[in-house]
Amino acid sequence: MRWLGWLLLWSFGLGAWAQRLAVIGDWGAESPHRPLVAEAMRTQHQQAPLEALLTVGDNFYPAGEPILRYIADLPPVPIYPAFGNHDGPALGKQLELFQVSRPYYTVRLGNLEVFVVYSEDFSQAQRRWLEAALKASQAPWKIVALHRPLYSSGLHGGARSLRQALEPLLIRQRVALVLAGHEHSYERLEAHGIVHIVTGGGGAWLRGFLRAQPQSQVRLVSPNYLILEATQERLRITAYNEKNVVIDRVELKKPSGE
Repeated sequence: MRWLGWLLLWSFGLGAWAQRLAVIGDWGAESPHRPLVAEAMRTQHQQAPLEALLTVGDNFYPAGEPILRYIADLPPVPIYPAFGNHDGPALGKQLELFQVSRPYYTVRLGNLEVFVVYSEDFSQAQRRWLEAALKASQAPWKIVALHRPLYSSGLHGGARSLRQALEPLLIRQRVALVLAGHEHSYERLEAHGIVHIVTGGGGAWLRGFLRAQPQSQVRLVSPNYLILEATQERLRITAYNEKNVVIDRVELKKPSGE
């Protein structure tokens, strides 16, 4: 395993963290659990402030038209979206709403740098941009966020062509974590030393799994969202359900000497 020395833990007692980032995916739907997940995140923000909220796409169903009351339900923090297949028909409106100039970009949040990839049209130009951005990054933790997962045990499965295009670059540039949606469930996988988390249960109707992939470590059919907490040496990812019960937790620790 390339990231030899990372620890996967279930109990911590690790003290203060430098920043907290929430992550939600496939969230903009009128399901019974969408407002519950939003309320759970607001509770998190009240208890310990969130710096920002990252989405992994399908922000508004069915065809991407922004629904402002969904945003009003979320914690009052900056939102950095990825964009999915349901967002495409109204992509221009969403870019304007979220004040980003194109559907792929980077954002630095303390010890984290997030590289938002547009998986619906992963062009050569976007790949060149991503490679240059990853090379230039000085962040302790590099995270890629996109809509379609590279690995998945769900209904859609992993996006093979996207994986072939991206994975060698992610390995070479030492990306620690890949966040995705598209599947309406929760799954944590690990491949080639990179942790992949599919967090697609933020609001859309839930779906189960087809066949467990060899890389899969945790699979849950549950509403879910994530909280990322980072220091220079550690990155902790906690998955919660709509009742703010922890359903999964993993910690990544930098190897000594990095």
